Amino acid sequence: MNQTQIETAAGFLIERRHNESARDRLAQAMRPATNEDALAIQKAIMEQMGDTVGGWKCVLPAGETLNVAPIFANTIHRQSPCPILLDKGVCRIEPEIAFRFKQDLPPRDTEYGDDEIMAALAGAQLALELIQNRYAGTEEVSYLENLADCLFNQGMYLGPEIPLDKAINSPEIDFVLSQGEASTFKGKHPNNGPIRPVLWLANFLRQQGIGIKAGQLVITGSFDGVHEVEADREMSLAYGGLGSIAVKFRAA
Repeated sequence: MNQTQIETAAGFLIERRHNESARDRLAQAMRPATNEDALAIQKAIMEQMGDTVGGWKCVLPAGETLNVAPIFANTIHRQSPCPILLDKGVCRIEPEIAFRFKQDLPPRDTEYGDDEIMAALAGAQLALELIQNRYAGTEEVSYLENLADCLFNQGMYLGPEIPLDKAINSPEIDFVLSQGEASTFKGKHPNNGPIRPVLWLANFLRQQGIGIKAGQLVITGSFDGVHEVEADREMSLAYGGLGSIAVKFRAA
């Protein structure tokens, strides 16, 4: 893709975030054909968004498939009620753990060691990723189009802080989701632990010339896919012995 196509695609995807009725696919000429195309569109979105990057979502790559995207600062929420764009009338959330950085890890030629990355962490929090499919219709959308559009992310809700060592050593969690009735489920992290993608991300962003900034948060994959809850009703999600999130979502 040339730079004009990349910037046009980014502008189109930003407009869809603000105009729920504009949910068409990218025009054929603006659809990414490679990971590099999709990441270039993401980078153009960051430049055009009018907001800073407050965090990242990622899991470890699966072959050539990348799962990484920015989360914008104005979409990271800490107070209830939490605004959310409904998806087919419901709130779609993913249970995650967020890691917070206390110092920059800027781009550089040499790789960051695991010890350097761990020393740059300030702590961890329970978190919910807020999910929205911004494509309408039944036409199949490519993975690369979703990658360019930041992989369904519409933000994050932050819960209480938890000890960093417990966050790192939690590959499986027993959850209880309550909104009226309670349901239990056993969650398992897709990479056998939530810290491994953080270590990967620091060096991936270094190679992209982006880096990590102090204060940014990183979520590293849902422990149990997507859950649907109702707006305008209190809900709680208990993360085993780590603590719990209590929040009410309201339609934005």
